[in-house]
Amino acid sequence: MDDSDNLKKILDAADDAFNKGNWDEATELYTEAYTMQPSFLTNQGLAASLLNLKKADDAEAVILDYFNYYLSNADAAKLAADIVLENNDFLLANQIINYYDNNNISTIEDEFVIDFKRRVALAEERHLRSFKPHMTNIITHLRSIVTRPMVGQIQLIRSMREFDKRDYIEAAKLLLGNPLLHPLLKSELAENLYKLGVTEKIDISFYGDMKTFVPSKLKPIMATDVYLEMCDELDKILEDSKNETQVENLCGELSLYAAMVYPFGENIIKNPSLWTNLFLLRYGLIDESDIKDNSHYSEVKSWVDRFDSLINVFQQ
Repeated sequence: MDDSDNLKKILDAADDAFNKGNWDEATELYTEAYTMQPSFLTNQGLAASLLNLKKADDAEAVILDYFNYYLSNADAAKLAADIVLENNDFLLANQIINYYDNNNISTIEDEFVIDFKRRVALAEERHLRSFKPHMTNIITHLRSIVTRPMVGQIQLIRSMREFDKRDYIEAAKLLLGNPLLHPLLKSELAENLYKLGVTEKIDISFYGDMKTFVPSKLKPIMATDVYLEMCDELDKILEDSKNETQVENLCGELSLYAAMVYPFGENIIKNPSLWTNLFLLRYGLIDESDIKDNSHYSEVKSWVDRFDSLINVFQQ
């Protein structure tokens, strides 16, 4: 039996288990099939099985692999809405609302969007009744967040996903103004405000300077000019490479640099080409002699070394 026949056999068994309500078996089989060959259809089966097992957090992690597909597919959008609300992820719920408000998706009926907005408002109100004391406690901890280990800081910011839109924005403002908060955490907050469509001016402590930005006028981190130019340079240098996985992984690492300078990338990464070359130097993919004569070499190397140190702290 070849792989395609084996995959079909597993998926048929997964569908059968799902239809019979055997959620544990369905989850196991969909996971096996998804590992063999990821697909949107299998993703939906796995996510729905996890939701029926009351594992909404795991289900949400699964749908993020194909999230744009979910937003433009009527049946899948309903599943995503159920998962997000079951998970009390009001940050993502409000980002979905902003997405639909700014994108006319022909496959999504207006009635669905209207009903989803209603469900989010009701769920936020209901959740806030019991969550309010915990939210107050979280906000208190946010004021001293930098005294916690990095993993604790990350978990604390993740807990803000249960905040309603107004309280999330206010908490994000508090954190963005903290000069000691890690730049990768600030970039996550700034990008989340962009996805919420926030139109007010927001202050951010950015490498010693207090700056102001309007989130709705930003781009996603991986759509910024700085990131795209670094990836273009990477493609140019490695154009003869047959290892697409290596190129993809290196682009993923470069996204960390783009995130470190978000939302004012051009202020620091003024020469994306040189940054990319310095980045590739550590992997021995270029010769130092090719770039050391650049007049900005020392300045950029200092920034790269600083960022590498910060990234290591974040990943520990």
